[in-house]
Amino acid sequence: MDPHAIATMLETIEREGIELHSLLIWSRNALVSETYWLPFTADRLHMMHSVTKSFTSMAVGLAVGDGLLEIDDAVLKFFPEHRAITQSPRLERMRVRHLLTMTSGHAQGISGGAWRRLRTSWVADFLAQPMAHEPGEVFVYDSAASYMLSAIVQKVTGRPIHDYLAERIFTPMNMSDDMRWDLSPEGINSGGNGLRCRTSDLLKLGILHLQGGIWNDKVLLSPDWVEMAVSAQIRDVVLGVFTGEAYLGPDEAGEGIPAVRREGYGFQWWRGPYESYSANGLFGQYCIVLPEQQTVVAFTAGIADDDRRVHELIFEILRPALGAVPIESPAVHPERRPARFKIQPGPETADAAPGCWHGQYSMEANQQQVQGIRLAVGSARQSIEFTLVDHRGTHVVEAGFGHWVEGITTISGARLHHSYEPDGGLRVLACARWIEGDDGWMCLEMDWLFIETAFRDTVRCWLKGGVLRVEREVNVNSAERVLPPLKGSAVDPASPEGNAAP
Repeated sequence: MDPHAIATMLETIEREGIELHSLLIWSRNALVSETYWLPFTADRLHMMHSVTKSFTSMAVGLAVGDGLLEIDDAVLKFFPEHRAITQSPRLERMRVRHLLTMTSGHAQGISGGAWRRLRTSWVADFLAQPMAHEPGEVFVYDSAASYMLSAIVQKVTGRPIHDYLAERIFTPMNMSDDMRWDLSPEGINSGGNGLRCRTSDLLKLGILHLQGGIWNDKVLLSPDWVEMAVSAQIRDVVLGVFTGEAYLGPDEAGEGIPAVRREGYGFQWWRGPYESYSANGLFGQYCIVLPEQQTVVAFTAGIADDDRRVHELIFEILRPALGAVPIESPAVHPERRPARFKIQPGPETADAAPGCWHGQYSMEANQQQVQGIRLAVGSARQSIEFTLVDHRGTHVVEAGFGHWVEGITTISGARLHHSYEPDGGLRVLACARWIEGDDGWMCLEMDWLFIETAFRDTVRCWLKGGVLRVEREVNVNSAERVLPPLKGSAVDPASPEGNAAP
């Protein structure tokens, strides 16, 4: 292939400030390019969001191949305990095929962000949803349909689909043995989202399907299933507007935003241009397969769902170069590009700290139920410790001046993070800097990079005369991206010994 295409892609990504975390390109049995933007690295797990659906599709394919179910089985066949929920004749006619193709008959699709707050049965909630259409008639994107597929496979195998896939797919393909997958209140893998894996695992998902289910000369997944899964089972595909809670039907308006027509949909796989197919995840996880070029591209990022710049680079710059003889042009000079790409921490400004910056602050009543905030010298080199107390408990983030400090924090963030707020916390890298504002205000600005997700928060603590004002926003989200500001007053002024910068 012509290597200038990859050079052009990387240079464009850097120049335009596209927030990529990783980019892997595999073509004709070779890994031709592997790039990570530090602190994201090859061994980091990453939340996959709806890319997870294509993994769930594999589990269904295995179960079909094992004779445990058929795609034309009735959905209710697997849940006799829930038959009393509804007497809808349409529900009686819903088949596994309809779940696979997102044509369940529901008027709207349930988002994983909505269900993560639901502590009762997700199966019961799905079966109780009103059915506006006959199953098979209308495409409505629905993470709940993928969950039902996970629940069905667990019913017929007796174990979660993560364990089923680990034995049959993940282990033979040497995928990450520390891969994690969220569970519902019913103990079922979430199906439509919630998988954490490495970018190399995502790449292998595409390679396995490009190779018709064959890996190292062994058939891991039925070639017939693979062909059905990646083919356009549904051609009239309109992706309705996403409200943050649900995907609207194709005919529903969404605040003036039009629905988007797509090339087609298979069994939890999207069809794309140039006969491509892909596994897609909200906020920028993609596995794109180009069969004609025998190529797979996998990348993770923190970008809006409508940001198609990376796709344009893949289809318009990379694709024509695959299989091409290198063009006559000036030689590529790697030394002109960074040896390693980085998401840079802010400048080191510890010496710019104002006097009496640290202490305890009592916060005024607020919707976020934050009661108090404490600023203190951190335990790491040149760092600051931010402590927040709210209705969920006490949460700490430590940020370095001019460098990242890594830790795990339970800090509340569901409103900004697509409802992700695990009790065990999230891994975070944080950096800080002091910025001088107007009228005597000083700002402690922090970046919180949640390294296993697409989310990066910017937090600003404005200080003046014992008053603290806190602002928080996120790079991407399915709903609001800025929280209402918090305001508080000092209750524990800093001692003279603590006035020095950390």
